Order: sequence, then C-alpha cells, then structure tokens
Amino acid sequence: MHSFPDINLVIAHQLEAEKLINLFSMERVESERYKLYRNSAGMKAIVSGMGFNNAKAATDYLAEIEERGDRVRAWLNIGIAGHQSAVIGSCFTINKITYKTSGVSSFPIQIFSDVPSIGLASVDNPELNYPGDVVYDMEAAGFFKAASKFSETELINSIKVISDNKTSSIDNITEKLIENLMVKTVAHVEPVVSVLKKRLAILNKGLVLDRDCLDMVKSIHLTVSQRNQFK
Repeated sequence: MHSFPDINLVIAHQLEAEKLINLFSMERVESERYKLYRNSAGMKAIVSGMGFNNAKAATDYLAEIEERGDRVRAWLNIGIAGHQSAVIGSCFTINKITYKTSGVSSFPIQIFSDVPSIGLASVDNPELNYPGDVVYDMEAAGFFKAASKFSETELINSIKVISDNKTSSIDNITEKLIENLMVKTVAHVEPVVSVLKKRLAILNKGLVLDRDCLDMVKSIHLTVSQRNQFK
C-alpha cells in the first residue's frame, strides 16, 4: 500500500467500498452512525448510504470528526452510475455535477489526464431513460455540496463506473457485477489519489503560516473554507 494521508473517500454502498478498503489496507474504526474505515497513513473511507441527503450528511460527519489543524484534505466520491450508451465497466471522472431536483450545477476542476471526464446528473430516484450524454447517480451532488465547505474545488472529485445503460438496465445489477466493476475501478483510483496527494503536498506546504497569523484567523471566526481561501 502506498501512503495517501489527508484523502477521504465517500462511498454509497458497502459492496462498492470493499475493494477500496482492501486496496488501501483500511480497518474499521468505531463510529455509532456510519461504517468508517482508516489506514495507518490517515486515509479514511465512509459508507454513506444512497441519495443526496445521505451523501451530504456522511461527508459533513467525516469532516466534523477530522483531527483539527491547518491541513487541507482531498475528497473523492467513488461508485457506480448509469449512462445511455457507455460500455458497462467504463470509468469516468466528473467535470460537471447537476442536481436535477434543484437544477444547481457545480464544476469539479479536472486535474487528471488518464481518466476521461464527463458530466453527471444526480437524481433522487433511479434514472431509466438516461437522457443526454451524462452519467446518472444519486450521491455526487450531495457529496460535492458538503465537501466544498471543507476543501478546495480542485481537491474534490468523483470517479464513476458504468453499471447500467439502455441495453442493460439496473435490473441486471447484481452483487457479483458490482464486485467485478469495482475491480475495474480500483485500477483508476490509485493514479487519481496519487495526483491528489501531490496537489495536497503543495497546498498544505503553502498553508504553513506563523502563529500570529493563525491566531488572527481564529479570532475572526472564519469557516474552514474561508480560512483556507484567506491563507
């Protein structure tokens, strides 16, 4: 296992999480609300459950229990998604997230060159018709909304693997299929977190300030995001 501190994974389902937990040698840690995992380097994963609100709440929770300090963390949402025609098992990073219920869009910054990017629509119920050239999930919008309060946009990303399309509906999704899809996905995850690690190292080095400045920031009660922007 390579060392990837300061990176948090938010995953909807336990089945989606298992391969990632193994990949990064994570162990279960005590939590009354969520299945929460951590490795010796400090990388964490949380299993959120399905939907916008669950993803948002889990991301908020993980940020709230983080060790306090002046380090920025990266956030990565990983899971299955649908698309009208993309081949089952195709992997994408996400360059636009639209929450269909509100119409609000967010624009993750693309810092990865090895994985193709695409737009995503987050829905409250499974999409069966897949209109437009976007992938469909139920968590990315809630995840991004919450993570944006705690980190920089370039450090908040999603990786989605196609599990269903017009010729193979959600009715064909099985535990075995999810397991096989996540095997394909983990091959893309480690290069992505490697890029995030490099960006984190640069940013966190730049955030080292003298004590007087840190005390001033604390005295004016900025949020975590505002404090990072100020630095």
